[in-house]
Amino acid sequence: MKIVKLIGCVVLLCVLVAGCVLLAEESRVYAMEDGNKNEAPDGGTATPPEVETPAPPVGGSVTVTPTYSEGLQFRSNGDGTCALAGMGSCTSSCLLIPPKSPSGDTVTEILPFALKDSIVGAIEIPTTVKTLTAASFAGCPRLTYLRVASGNEWYTEQDGVLYSKTGNALIYCPAGLSAAELKLHQNLRRIHAGAFAECTALRGITFYGTTAEWHSVIVGDDNDPLYAAVFQFIP
Repeated sequence: MKIVKLIGCVVLLCVLVAGCVLLAEESRVYAMEDGNKNEAPDGGTATPPEVETPAPPVGGSVTVTPTYSEGLQFRSNGDGTCALAGMGSCTSSCLLIPPKSPSGDTVTEILPFALKDSIVGAIEIPTTVKTLTAASFAGCPRLTYLRVASGNEWYTEQDGVLYSKTGNALIYCPAGLSAAELKLHQNLRRIHAGAFAECTALRGITFYGTTAEWHSVIVGDDNDPLYAAVFQFIP
C-alpha cells in the first residue's frame, strides 16, 4: 500500500513539473512575439507609429485685439472715468480711441474741440463713450468717416454719420464727407445743433418720408449746409 502511494506521489510531481515547464515556454514565446512587433526587418528596433495630433476645427473664431491710438490726452474725472481732451502727441490719421486711458480710467466722454486742427480722417468711438456732441469733432476738416464700436449702448453710425442709438437723432456729419447723396436714417426725428456746420461739400440728401414729415424734424442751429443741399423725398 505504501509503495502504491509513493508511486502516485511521484507521478503527480512529474505532472506538476511538466506543467510548469510548459507555462514557462509559452511565456517566452509570447515575449519574443511582443519584441518582434518593434523589430525592424533589418534586425534593428522599429520606430513606434506616430500619433497624429488632431487639427484645429475649421471655421473657429479668432479674437483679434485692436491696436488703439497712443499719445492721446485725457482728463480724469476723479471717479474712475475720464474724457478725451486732445490729440496730445498722437499723429494718426485713423484714430481708434481706447476704452481706457493709460492710467486705467474708463473713457466715457469726448470733450468739445478735443480733436481740433488734427489730420484725422476716420475715428472709431469705443463702447464706453456715452457723452459727446457735434463740437467734439469741430475743427477736423479732413474727417470723412465715424464708426461706433459694436456694443456701444448710446450711439450708432450709418454711412459714417453719427446717430443716437435708435437713429432718431443725428449728432454729427463729418466735415470731409463729400457724398453725392447722403441717405438719412429712417428713424430720424431730430438733428443736433452744428451737426452739418462744416459739411460744405455735401450736395444731395435723401429723406425717407414726405415733405410734411421732413418739416416735423427738429433741426438745431448752425446747420446751413443742410439747406444748401438738394433733397430727395422717398415716402
